[in-house]
Amino acid sequence: MKVHELIDSFESNFRAYYQLLNKLNEGNISYIPNDSSWNIRDLLEMLADLEDEIIDYRLKKILEEEHPYLPQIRMERIRQNRIYRNFPLSRLINHILQQRRSFLQLLYTLPPEKWERTGVHELEGHITFKEFVRRMIEKDKEILSQLSQALAPQHIK
Repeated sequence: MKVHELIDSFESNFRAYYQLLNKLNEGNISYIPNDSSWNIRDLLEMLADLEDEIIDYRLKKILEEEHPYLPQIRMERIRQNRIYRNFPLSRLINHILQQRRSFLQLLYTLPPEKWERTGVHELEGHITFKEFVRRMIEKDKEILSQLSQALAPQHIK
């Protein structure tokens, strides 16, 4: 994908998150999507924690340092340290949307050469900033699909 396509896709995902997250309330966040052991609230908390890890730690590190080492994400560590566990729903949603809005603004301002900067992933070796963003977009599509299914009219009470 070209850079402008990645930015367009990230922005499209941001708009989809905005629409879906604004449909949530305390009454429907306990729904557990099919094939999941997580309810919507758990999914949002994990998303917020992962975004902090990916955006603040990994992607910004790639932009600021020369070929930084990027250890594999340890999901068990993230599950144990869930920062957003006790956040009120509105604050959790605002955090997720603000993190994405800020990152989208960053993407729009990045010069082309920054997209080719690399980090050294523990298992995969050199990975470009551009590839990390592409992967984030793909993962977002999965999460958005889960949220859409969970918020389908037959599940909202």
